[in-house]
Amino acid sequence: MSTTVAQPKKRWSEEELQALPNDGYNHEVVDGELVMSPKNNPEHGEICIRLSTALHTYAAAHRLGAVWDSSTGFWMQNENCRAPDISFVAKSRLSGLKRPTKHFFHGAPDLAVEVLAPTNRARETNERLRDFFENGTQITWIIHPDEKFVEVCHSMTDRKLVGPGGFLDGERLLPGFRFLIADLFKDWDWD
Repeated sequence: MSTTVAQPKKRWSEEELQALPNDGYNHEVVDGELVMSPKNNPEHGEICIRLSTALHTYAAAHRLGAVWDSSTGFWMQNENCRAPDISFVAKSRLSGLKRPTKHFFHGAPDLAVEVLAPTNRARETNERLRDFFENGTQITWIIHPDEKFVEVCHSMTDRKLVGPGGFLDGERLLPGFRFLIADLFKDWDWD
C-alpha cells in the first residue's frame, strides 16, 4: 500500500517577493503559488489613474488615510499576498507609522478596487473578494470596463450593480466622496 504525502505549500517571504524581477508581470501569492498576471492595457490604466487620483486627492484633503496603487502588497491571514488595482487604508489603521513603510501591509485594505480585464474569471474574482473580506475589507468596487458598470460589494453576498449614471460613494470610509461612474469610461477630450 502506498501513501501520498501532501507537500506543504511554499511560504513566500517578503524579501523573495520583492526580489522578483521587474519582468512586466504583477506578482501575487495565492495558496503558496506565485501568480503572475500580465500588465494591462491603456484603458485599464486610464480607469485606475482617474479613480486613484480622485481618491488620493480627496483622502489627502480630508486627512482620511492612504491610497495606494497595484504595486502595494497586502498579506492576508492565509499567507496569500494580494495587490488590488487601487487600495485605501483608513488613517486609524496607520497609527504609529510616520511615513509609508517599506514592508507589505498586514491585512486587507478598507477599500479594494479591482478593474476587470477580459481574462478575469468569476471564480478568481470571488477568491480575491473572499481574501479581502476575511481580512477586514469593508467595501470593494469591481469595475467592469466592457459593460461600463461597477459592482459595489460589502461582503461576498451583499453586492449590487451600479450603472454609468450612478456614483461611487465613499460611504463611511470616505464620507462625502462621490465619483460619477460614467467618468471612469469617458473618452479623452483634448480639443
